[in-house]
Amino acid sequence: MTHVSTGELITELENEDIQHAEVLDKESVFIEIGRYPTSSPKNPHTEDEIYYIISGSGMIRVGDETYEVEAGDVVFVDQGIEHDFFNIDEEITALTIFVGSDNPSSYSIREHKND
Repeated sequence: MTHVSTGELITELENEDIQHAEVLDKESVFIEIGRYPTSSPKNPHTEDEIYYIISGSGMIRVGDETYEVEAGDVVFVDQGIEHDFFNIDEEITALTIFVGSDNPSSYSIREHKND
């Protein structure tokens, strides 16, 4: 069993002024918590992704579709689809679950760790 306090991770993000923190890395599942204070770059991954919006609000673009997001929303992104947060009204904090790849390469695609 693994137990992680998202409250502690959010505090860590704020105290260390970092954008992403690992929650879990186990076989073909990787989970992170991230802060999105401003628009983020289009960011395709080799895994399917599920975003759970913990706090904040703004817009997310997934391929050619756009959606308003706020705390409590869930967004699914198919692997390889470009997506980004934009028009952020209040800094977005999201739990992101990456699944479906035996050889995850999310971080090789992301240009900068602190984007």
